[in-house]
Amino acid sequence: THPHTCTMAAVERIYNYIAERPSWIFLALAAYTLFYVLTKIFRGPKAGRNPFATDHRTPKKPIVLDTQARDAVLKQRFKATKVPENPDVIIVGSGAGGLATAVMLGRAGKKVVVLEQHDQAGGCCHTFVEKGYEFDTGIHYIGNMAAARQSGMLISQLTGGQVEWADMDDAFDTVAIGDSETAKRYPMKSGRRRYFDNLIAMFPGEAAAINKYEELIVEADKNLFSMILLKVIPRFLANLAVKTGLARLLFACFNAVCTKSLQQTLDEITDNKELKTVLSYIWGDYGVLPKEVPFMLHGTLVHHYWDGACYPVGGPSEIVFQMCRIIEDLGGKVLVQARVSNILCDDSGRAIGVRVARSSDSVDLFAKTIVSDAGAINTFKTLLPREVATKSAIYPMIDKVGPSLSFITTFVGMEGSKEELNLPSGNTWYYASQDINTSVEKYLSLSAEDVSSSPVPMCYISFPSAKDPTWDQKHPGKSAVLMITLAKWEWFESWQKERLRHRGQSYEDLKNRIGDDMWRVVCNLFPQLEGKKDYMEVGTPVTNQHYLGQPAGEMYGLDQSASRFTPEAIATMRSDTDIPGLYLTGQDALLCGFTTVLYAGLICASQILHRNLLTDFTALHKTITNAGGDKAK
Repeated sequence: THPHTCTMAAVERIYNYIAERPSWIFLALAAYTLFYVLTKIFRGPKAGRNPFATDHRTPKKPIVLDTQARDAVLKQRFKATKVPENPDVIIVGSGAGGLATAVMLGRAGKKVVVLEQHDQAGGCCHTFVEKGYEFDTGIHYIGNMAAARQSGMLISQLTGGQVEWADMDDAFDTVAIGDSETAKRYPMKSGRRRYFDNLIAMFPGEAAAINKYEELIVEADKNLFSMILLKVIPRFLANLAVKTGLARLLFACFNAVCTKSLQQTLDEITDNKELKTVLSYIWGDYGVLPKEVPFMLHGTLVHHYWDGACYPVGGPSEIVFQMCRIIEDLGGKVLVQARVSNILCDDSGRAIGVRVARSSDSVDLFAKTIVSDAGAINTFKTLLPREVATKSAIYPMIDKVGPSLSFITTFVGMEGSKEELNLPSGNTWYYASQDINTSVEKYLSLSAEDVSSSPVPMCYISFPSAKDPTWDQKHPGKSAVLMITLAKWEWFESWQKERLRHRGQSYEDLKNRIGDDMWRVVCNLFPQLEGKKDYMEVGTPVTNQHYLGQPAGEMYGLDQSASRFTPEAIATMRSDTDIPGLYLTGQDALLCGFTTVLYAGLICASQILHRNLLTDFTALHKTITNAGGDKAK
């Protein structure tokens, strides 16, 4: 027999052997992917410095309460002369994702400039004071902030250990269902076992369903990592996995548990409508109705709060204040009233700088690396040259996913301390009906004329004055309540080009009627507050557009429904875009939520530095934990 014939026969036998065992191909590819991720993923020709080489926590200093001293950090108005010479990185937007990215890059030796369109830094972490009352705008409560937890250690490193966390009430959330005057309340208790034991105590005939729900949450949370993996492996490998269909086979985030909607999941485990409402209550934290949200997102969020919730001491702006100071100490700058009108690109389509628009002229700034924390819609539909944006795979994906829901926030100031008014630090989620999907959809289908006379179907209620231990030092004898409900951009769209506070009586009447109804709900649930209102302001979708830069006043950037969790969308919406020199950070690069955007910043900085910062950070966390340093507050 000819040697060549023998060789071909051997090859054929090997081929047939493998063909009869296709799982081997999947296992081999999975092993290669894992190996590649762990050893090569972030390694470029020259890896950047490790920003987690040392523990950056320092002894806790007293909180700065002086308004002028805080404004000197949070409200540094843009001037071209303030921009450091030859910056390495320009970041558009100063939300938590942008600031986290800036801190890590600064510690890696990069000179970073952060540009914010609003008059103070922070994005959804900023707070504002009106008539002696302080209100938060986006960070209302957070879980997993103990230093022993990875998320708690990450924010501690990013703020130099200067942000402390105050535990909220044991019942960190309470669900109220029915007419607001007689609503039945269901407290959600802190601690995994107490959380589920309490649910069983409230629904004693549903123990099997609640235990199954717990199992599904564990699986959903565990499988989230595979989604992140698809976002960080090399783009060509991610695209290959998507196009060949291997992504659905290899990545656990696409299994039936994760992709099935929350409503489908609950319908399969129980027929109890009241229980399904209680288990769905937290959907407002990601802004997708139970019938549309993949269970993985819901399960991950519920898991996040198993140990309860907390609030930053000093308010959310303390997080921003500390990160801004660190960025400055590292030679960078965070400048406000710096509206970026364009991302500049060269003839090859590479991002090379930004244009800051001013009333009299504009200023062009250049850097090797441009990072957008302004959201994918703003970045690709407004800031980039159209001829560059439309060549990106992200451009059509934005329309496929779509924007998230809009919302209305009512801010009320009350005379009296939290003790005098008996305010809880836990939140209340009010639902007028057990059928969340139908009631909210019906409300959002109303016209602007009809909605002004319709009761709100749901309302999130928070008392920031009861959460922050420093509140009485800043605002003695006063308290604040914040209420949020859903809204349609179209109700207020006609006023988007009108000047702030000059939008006319029709606008004021519409928003205040909705705000008054939200206040009615609060007073029915908390009768002691009747007659205590001293100040009220209502923020609409056009308010959100003005202050937060959201094009249609949306709550969480791109929508978080099933279209966001397809293999194509996950592999496409990533930090290292397909436009050279341009990176994304923040919620559109990963998912919504404060903790999540910190990791979006970590992934973004990893891509820029060509090194796996998650491995670096995990090593530091392990070293600190083994030394007992995680117990420090």
